Amino acid sequence: QGLECYHCPDDPRESSCNTTTCPFPDGFCVTQEAEIIVDSQRRKVKSHKCLSYCPTDLENSTIKDPKVKVKISCCQEDLCNAAVPTEGSTWTMAGVLLFSLSSVLLQTLL
Repeated sequence: QGLECYHCPDDPRESSCNTTTCPFPDGFCVTQEAEIIVDSQRRKVKSHKCLSYCPTDLENSTIKDPKVKVKISCCQEDLCNAAVPTEGSTWTMAGVLLFSLSSVLLQTLL
């Protein structure tokens, strides 16, 4: 049996979260929260999923934009990605968000 993670990619309300068994042997439960400022309005998008790596290094982002903040947390315990923790997370600026933040985010940026 593998790691159990919450899986609700790209749902700003987090109402459609399901649990899933992570298919990666050494995978991570990941929570990503993006805050985007569009026309002076602040919008947030959260994503919970399982990945084969922990994407904490955002320095390789192709575009940096001060209107976008991304908070990512990773853990390796069953259902540990239920919420974004207040400690131990990385805030950084990024324009293009790592692992597909969803059509919701893309539509917001366009």
